[in-house]
Amino acid sequence: MCGFVVLLNRSAPHRPSSHPDLCTALAHRGPDASGHLDLDGGNWHAELHFRRLAIVDLDPRSDQPFGSPERGVLVYNGEIYNAPHLREVLRKRHVRFTTAGDTEVLYELLLQPDAPRLLDQMDGMFAFALLLPDGELRYGRDRLGIKPLYEAVDTMGRTVALASEIEPLRAAGLAGDADPVAVAQGAMFLWTPPPRTGWQRVRAVPIGTVLSRRATGCDPASPWWRAGAATPPEDIGTAVRESVARQVRADVTVGLLLSGGLDSSWLGVEMIRDGFAGPALAARPRNAAATTEPFEDDAPYAARVARRLGLPLTWVDLDVDVLRLIPELVTTMEVPFGDPAAVTLMQLSRAASGEATVLLSGLGVEELFLGYERYQAVLLLQRLPAWARPALGATTVIPGPRRYRGRADKFGRLLQLGPRDWSWATQAYYSGREWAALSPLVGLDAVTGRHRAVAGAVLDAGGTALAALAECDRRLFLPGLNLLYGDRASMRASVELRVPFLGEPVVAAALGTVAEEQLRLGDGKALFRAAAVAAGVPEFVARRPKTGFGAPVRSLLREHGGRLWTEVRRSPLFDDVFDRRTADRLVAEHVQGRRDRGLAVFGLFCAAVWWERNAVGGPGRTADVLSGYETAPVR
Repeated sequence: MCGFVVLLNRSAPHRPSSHPDLCTALAHRGPDASGHLDLDGGNWHAELHFRRLAIVDLDPRSDQPFGSPERGVLVYNGEIYNAPHLREVLRKRHVRFTTAGDTEVLYELLLQPDAPRLLDQMDGMFAFALLLPDGELRYGRDRLGIKPLYEAVDTMGRTVALASEIEPLRAAGLAGDADPVAVAQGAMFLWTPPPRTGWQRVRAVPIGTVLSRRATGCDPASPWWRAGAATPPEDIGTAVRESVARQVRADVTVGLLLSGGLDSSWLGVEMIRDGFAGPALAARPRNAAATTEPFEDDAPYAARVARRLGLPLTWVDLDVDVLRLIPELVTTMEVPFGDPAAVTLMQLSRAASGEATVLLSGLGVEELFLGYERYQAVLLLQRLPAWARPALGATTVIPGPRRYRGRADKFGRLLQLGPRDWSWATQAYYSGREWAALSPLVGLDAVTGRHRAVAGAVLDAGGTALAALAECDRRLFLPGLNLLYGDRASMRASVELRVPFLGEPVVAAALGTVAEEQLRLGDGKALFRAAAVAAGVPEFVARRPKTGFGAPVRSLLREHGGRLWTEVRRSPLFDDVFDRRTADRLVAEHVQGRRDRGLAVFGLFCAAVWWERNAVGGPGRTADVLSGYETAPVR
């Protein structure tokens, strides 16, 4: 796991590097080694900057940039889990290796005449850039976008830059202005749908794709490889066992994030089979009085699972006052973002850094095996006749208990929308009418267009609404939210996060099953759950309610949101993008207990910090207010 920056100038004569410190902003991604290389091709010039976090083959011979100007030079971030198999495939072609690492395997594979076909055989998480002797630049990402990669092009189209994070592109002066559409999306969804990033000239490189650019001319990038169909599917249990066995291997200490939920418990079962003896880390709130929302079940279940598996458990006491941590969250995520779950992983990763360099996580199961409640909602919706939905939506009665009111309200809105809109509306924190009042400058179509395009392509091809939602989640939600914060939170602490449930064997098992067969009403990810029990996950885990990472956002905002809002509302965000009076009403609804708006308000706080830092400039007044406030005990 590493970080890199590449700049390719298509019209520059030979000159020394003008950006010698671009990778300084990525030092957390690679504290073990650094590298830099300048290359000239007569009418082009390239710079490759690299930082290494050594995980496999700690020998300096595996440092990067890797290769030679005569054959090509590679910079690469990630891990190739089936590198031993691919090494043997290449050896049969008389390739000679000088290292024991996966970097050289990827390098030699990319230089093969049938490299695109070989990439389809690769199991790993990766983002790479390969510069060939003629100035052709090939770069891309793994099938699901586990590893990040960003691209920026200057206004003249002469300089192309790639980076593992956005900050180096800003330092090079290539990011452009802040993008109000992305900021609006961050408030609507609490994450930014790719390829938007928050800056008008920076785009996320497409997932499951390798692009090619030529040093000469100003032609746009063209596809060189697209991920093909996953390998023939195995049963889920066999696929999980194989994926965990591959990903538990490393030349450094490997740990487990254990929540006591279904996914992490299954990882623990399989890791024990491979001889794992710890460390296993679990979260609990530092202030026991603040456990009413996120941690009411996780800590006892984690302790019980650890006892069952015979694992020593390391507790991480979390600061659950996420309001004070918003400025750090905004800095770490880079893109407009507002999911408080990331704060938990940031703290877990920091605590783990002294005990393990690699952590295994259960991220990705909900999206592959359809575990979220929204899948059951859409499964029910598509069973209802189209003519009946609007009438049912107009007569939906919201039940009394507050815990059900938000779900019923959202389902009522879904009944009045069509299948093309369900993909965004199931994830939105505002209705269309609310959005029109809050965001008069950035309309609903601009914010939801990416969801509608992905879902529409599936529906137009004859797919079901559930299949369209699942595709949206795999292409947008998974890389734009969970995988993004998984990478940023862990790498900020110089820890590699691995996600075995997104290994190629498991992906094949998931995608080889029709969406409607993955779940039942009242039983999300039903096939996965049954396979987990068959593999040895205890029934008390398989049937526990889903809680997940989180923080007491709602209660914190009811307690402190009113006085904080008097300062946050003064942010220029409510002059430039959002309507201040509408935001006042939304915040008041939550603070006064009339409606649960906690996550939406949290998103507005995050957006205000982001806008002040990146559109206005400087640390921002809102960040100072949030960082410095003092809390009383949450009631």
